[in-house]
Amino acid sequence: MDGSTINRSLAHLVLVRPIAPVLPLTPDQLHEVTAQVGFALWQTQIAESAVGSYLVLVHKATLGQARTEVESMFAKAGKSTLGQLLRSIQASSTVPQSLTDALDAFVPRRNWLVHHSRHEGRPNMYSVAGREALIARLASIADEALALAKAFQTATETHLESLGISRVQIGKDAARILDEWTTGA
Repeated sequence: MDGSTINRSLAHLVLVRPIAPVLPLTPDQLHEVTAQVGFALWQTQIAESAVGSYLVLVHKATLGQARTEVESMFAKAGKSTLGQLLRSIQASSTVPQSLTDALDAFVPRRNWLVHHSRHEGRPNMYSVAGREALIARLASIADEALALAKAFQTATETHLESLGISRVQIGKDAARILDEWTTGA
């Protein structure tokens, strides 16, 4: 073998070979964990969206601003990490402490889910007790994300009501936006 053949073979071995030995899991066992990872991630994204909406509607936008300016604010908030949103919200002097405390406590859990859950959770995959503990941790993150989203949504709606926008109007606007999203209109 010449040098290039050895290098290609070595590269193939390094890229294809698993880093750690893969222990047997049934497809159902793998699905059970990955479904919970996906659900927790989606719930976290919903929370991030609710926090971004809160930031824009409560602390950034005013009733007199042009729609394009507000849409730009939403786009910027949508690209922000949860930690960046937290720092922006903390910079405001009128945020309920309970919201910032809940968000501050959630950010490390979100970061573990997004950045470390696969690597740190892998050893737990191969035993029933380990899998159950991992699934419980993921379910807890999903539940916490949902509670956080609801808290920020409630705070946003309360603020909008203080500006004279009724809950009925908020519901109608939400239904219209949902319809636009789902139908592409």
